[in-house]
Amino acid sequence: MQISLARGVRLHIIPTDKYTTTRILISFATKQTKQNSAVRNLLVNLLINGMQKYPDQTAVARRLSEMYGAELDGYVTRIGTVHNLRISLNIVNDNVLQHRLSNEAVHFLHDLLFHPLMEGGVLSPQSWQLQNKNLIATLQSWNDDRQYLAAKRLLQLYFVHDSIMQMPSVGTVEALTSISPDQLHEAYCSMIANDQIDIIVVGNVDETHYQKLFEEWEFSDRDQNLSRNIFYRQDLKTEIADDYDFDDIQQSKLDLAYRLPIYFSDKEYYPALVMNGLFGASPYSLLFTNVREKASLAYYASSGYRPFNGYAFVQSGINSQDRDKAQQLIQRQLMTIQDGKINERQLDRVKKNIINGYLLGQDNPARLVERELVSALMNRQLDNNEIMQIEDVNISEIVNVAQQMKLQAVYFLDGR
Repeated sequence: MQISLARGVRLHIIPTDKYTTTRILISFATKQTKQNSAVRNLLVNLLINGMQKYPDQTAVARRLSEMYGAELDGYVTRIGTVHNLRISLNIVNDNVLQHRLSNEAVHFLHDLLFHPLMEGGVLSPQSWQLQNKNLIATLQSWNDDRQYLAAKRLLQLYFVHDSIMQMPSVGTVEALTSISPDQLHEAYCSMIANDQIDIIVVGNVDETHYQKLFEEWEFSDRDQNLSRNIFYRQDLKTEIADDYDFDDIQQSKLDLAYRLPIYFSDKEYYPALVMNGLFGASPYSLLFTNVREKASLAYYASSGYRPFNGYAFVQSGINSQDRDKAQQLIQRQLMTIQDGKINERQLDRVKKNIINGYLLGQDNPARLVERELVSALMNRQLDNNEIMQIEDVNISEIVNVAQQMKLQAVYFLDGR
């Protein structure tokens, strides 16, 4: 059930009796820019940690406890070229409690979004300075994770220098330190007035009741056409970008990025998904079997596929002296797939592993929410036959996908 609350503001209700909880997610979407990641990340942290009615984290936590242990979360992410600010609230179903907790939950979210902490006509400087300090500390701690750091630097090599993708969806420490109160308030006003908004409710719910609750919210019309260019596309580079750093770590990191111009909902999407599983994204993959287990050249070796950004990647942890051998063996696994030397039994195991992941996801309301949100951002109905699509993938399709993978960037964090 989808209801238009205003132009560019939609309510999606997915009734199901699978869960004893109801999940409400509010998505604010706009085009990614080089400037908006950090300020929107700070904004969402500010919003969920205090509002006029509940002015600090303690008051917010107390109110959530009163709502039978409701769970509040806020974060930013990115889908292709779209920057996504999300606020979610999990509550116990009204049917379980025999109580209209839904009323309290929706009113709480309304207070959070429309009545934030204000001082002197802007968002509370004291509050945002505290959240900014906490957020900077968090991002700095992430850089202590050398696997995260290597992955970030790989993508800096992969994306062209003027790409919006160079800026992480969470922003950077440098960007956070330069945010002013006026910038933060401007970002808040723009989000409320201009972002595409999708509200998704999943659970054993009264659809009409939730519709009435959200129709009381004061939304204005807005014009967003995010679906037109949601996918990030980058031309093939003529030269492979290669860089390295030294660090005082025991385990070196070798990461590779490949251009793979196959996007979500393309006819080759499911073959690309299976190919990635066969290459390195499953326990039955070639990277796991041959690089990690048989050759013992990696402490870990896995691949990933980003169907909204048109690339695939490999992450591995190795001994410093094994860099060349490991990279050559990783490349050899891809060439094996490109040459069609695929073991049918291994392929069947990979497919079953992906299908089991889909089946497990059906028991998770977060997956239903994510699927509905992707459908909304793309402005199209998604297929409901994923399992059949995966089962039908053949070796010829996998080979065709693998042959489109072109190495574009290599990053080595040397632990010597």
